[in-house]
Amino acid sequence: MASNGALPQTLKSITATKIQELSKQRVIFDQHKNEILAAASAAKDLVSRAQILLDGISRLKGYPKEILDIDDTDLDADSETDHDHVSSEPGAGRLQRADHANIRRFLLQSRYDSSISQSSLQARISLLEKDLRYLEIKHGHGAFYSNLVTEWLSELDEQATPNTDENDTDQSSKPDSSLEPAGRTEMHEQRATWESLVFNSATHVKEEAIHTYLSGLFTQTKLSRQAFTKIRTKIQSFGADLLSKGSWFDVDTLKWVSEALLKTDLLNDQKAAILKEFMRNKEVAQEVADVLNMRLASLESWSWTTDGKGIPLDMRRQLNGKYRFYMDEDLLDALLLQYLGTKWAVKLREVFVEFLHSREWKPLREDVSEEYINRRKFSFGRSGITTTGRINELRRATYEEDYFMSQLPDSEQEGAREYDGEDDSQGKNPLDTKHSLLHLLITESIIHKHQHGEFTAIRSDFEWFGPSMPHATLLAVLKFFGFSETWLNFFKAFLEAPLKFTQDGVNGPVQTRKRGLPMSHTLGDCFGEVVLFCMDYTVNQHADGAFLYRLHDDFWFWGAEKTCDKAWDAMKQFSQVMGLTFNQEKTGTVRMGNADGEKSSSLPQGDIRWGFLVLDAAQERFIIDQAQVDQHIEELSRQLSSCKSVFAWVQAWNSYFGRFFTNNFAKPAICFGRGHIDMAISTLNRIERTLFNKPEDSSPSNQVSGVTEYLRTVIAERFDIHELPDGFFYYPVELGGLGLLNPFIRLFAMRENIKTTPRKLLHKASLEGEVAYETAKEKFKSNGGGDSTGVGIEYGPSDFMSFEEYSRYPETFSGPLKDVYNQLNEVPQEKKVPLTLGFSREQDSLGDDLSEKASINNHWSKMTPYWCWVAELYYEEMVQTYGGLAAVNREFMPLGVVKTLREGKFRWQG
Repeated sequence: MASNGALPQTLKSITATKIQELSKQRVIFDQHKNEILAAASAAKDLVSRAQILLDGISRLKGYPKEILDIDDTDLDADSETDHDHVSSEPGAGRLQRADHANIRRFLLQSRYDSSISQSSLQARISLLEKDLRYLEIKHGHGAFYSNLVTEWLSELDEQATPNTDENDTDQSSKPDSSLEPAGRTEMHEQRATWESLVFNSATHVKEEAIHTYLSGLFTQTKLSRQAFTKIRTKIQSFGADLLSKGSWFDVDTLKWVSEALLKTDLLNDQKAAILKEFMRNKEVAQEVADVLNMRLASLESWSWTTDGKGIPLDMRRQLNGKYRFYMDEDLLDALLLQYLGTKWAVKLREVFVEFLHSREWKPLREDVSEEYINRRKFSFGRSGITTTGRINELRRATYEEDYFMSQLPDSEQEGAREYDGEDDSQGKNPLDTKHSLLHLLITESIIHKHQHGEFTAIRSDFEWFGPSMPHATLLAVLKFFGFSETWLNFFKAFLEAPLKFTQDGVNGPVQTRKRGLPMSHTLGDCFGEVVLFCMDYTVNQHADGAFLYRLHDDFWFWGAEKTCDKAWDAMKQFSQVMGLTFNQEKTGTVRMGNADGEKSSSLPQGDIRWGFLVLDAAQERFIIDQAQVDQHIEELSRQLSSCKSVFAWVQAWNSYFGRFFTNNFAKPAICFGRGHIDMAISTLNRIERTLFNKPEDSSPSNQVSGVTEYLRTVIAERFDIHELPDGFFYYPVELGGLGLLNPFIRLFAMRENIKTTPRKLLHKASLEGEVAYETAKEKFKSNGGGDSTGVGIEYGPSDFMSFEEYSRYPETFSGPLKDVYNQLNEVPQEKKVPLTLGFSREQDSLGDDLSEKASINNHWSKMTPYWCWVAELYYEEMVQTYGGLAAVNREFMPLGVVKTLREGKFRWQG
């Protein structure tokens, strides 16, 4: 549920005042409207009736100069001011200012010119009467919108106000009453597991064994010792420099640290609001920077700011049913730790990337002999041996960019990286990277099976990785990498935080963390990545240079069966030494292709799953686990039932149905084919039908065909508002809509752009390869072989490569296969519906006051395909109901508070 704790009191006050003013304006409007209609009804002729309507409506709209001028009062006006130049300025009703000006002229003409017929006058009167009705409708919609906002604020106020018993004088010792008193069974179970890990030391880890393991891994050869010594030297030098800076924070530094901290979702709403206030006031920011500098100067004696009461620990439910445990620490502590975490994260990424580029990191390549290269060069020239941009090179570039040290930022300005966020302000967001990994897996399976007839994939993660991380493991690894005693002592103090659950009340027990990494701390992300870097490297060394695709502790490996076997053995040895345990629920192996091939018994059993997807070996693709979807249909129903306002309901619907389901079906790709989109569409349809057509529900609100009809019924019951057009539910709030998300649209928009299949692409690549071979063969016959370097002297015409030989090692040399690889990984673009003349006319009336970033605005080229689709789908009914695309003018609704509340993160009931 969204929280209004950080909603500025000023905005709440202004909103209440605006709603009151809008109510007053509605009364005044109704009074004027009735007066206009009464006067028009009493008019003696059509010209007088039209004149009265034009006069009244022009004044209501604020166009006093567009009333009927029969006394030539414009002769006294400023001759240089001609309002007629404004030909399409947006008005509140259907008629624009230019329409008013023209009707004024025609009415004056009609007094003398008989060519203006009575039917023509009646037509103008009808237009004016209809325009007055549109004004009335917009005022009514504004009042309705204000009621929706009032309902939302009332719900949020109820959540923020704890239930108290006036006879109970000791409320402070009770659990937080804004949460469900009992909590769910899974909440208690997950808390019990978390406590059993975090508050108990890991006794099964031996520092000496870790040191021996790491020494064997990083110092086994002279080259590896040399490369690893560089890592240690750079870490030691950076650590010493960071301690001795003398001045760490200034206002600019505080700004980027604050922005990074706000991205982590660590702070509660109140502290986030306070931090934003710090950032707005330079004097206050400088004071904060001074205090942080003093704390950093005495880092050797740093400890948590707790006043002996422990750091509050909050449990937040995620949509996947898991609970995360967030520390509600002192704001200055959070800023200091974010600064140090970001500094170390950027440096560690730098040194590890340098190690990735060293000769000690085994390259992924096919075993191509020098003899083969020389013959290929003799046959096809220098272009025949180029490897630039081929598949293996693409793999390395993709691995480094998206999956190597993925939790660590490239720069201080980038700040903290999210693990599962949807923010794409820094390019590809974390969710896109996860989806790309699934695309990569299917693409690799297609290519590998095409080349070798079989394909094996394994996937796993560590069970309770964050909470279970032994401090002994972490400190031993950091020590091995060259961190000084000063830093190790500080890290130990950071890890051993005194914690207290908010649910236990003020008098709950304070316990010291003895294991695990704090959630949403960049410093904690650093620690996890340092440890897991060792696993990346050991897999590289044992699996012939193949890549372990890893996002935090979620890791995937694929290729030939025997290579997977080597990689899994390396991972098992690593986990045993480090004291980590594989998560059996997320560990599995899938084999595709040759069913008669040799199978390793050491590879893990189980399915390969991600989100709602399970990798089906027989179908060789991801399919949606409908049983898992059913569980979430029940959860969505529960969450929606807990929403007491329409806006909160829409926010929950958008988060769950609009994003969560489709995100966990994975973004479509060419390698998935149209079948994946069709499967997602049919599943969404089933979810909606199941939600709103439950046989056990007998209330009218539940006997509906879908979400639109449900909300229409709820609004009719609560607000007595009827006959709302479909567009009201899906149009953005800037235009007076609810902003309901429709996930079907993006899927249909992408479906149209999947126009080929993997089989066709591979066939095309084969044909291109044959054409390239025959072209080179003809050239060889004409020009001979060899090159200026003398390669090929020992060969004769009969040594020209056969097509079978030419086709070997395609992942090293084939350009067409590389093109297929890229195409298979592509996400289809959303098809933008064409702009119709009808919508274009209405779009012009929106005016320039809407931001170019607004979802529907007057610049078609700047609208996203989704909003173009929504706009065209519903505009006719919106225009018919409201006289334009906007259901209400911006000034007639409390838009500011709606936008502020929608920006807040939704907190799920649990």
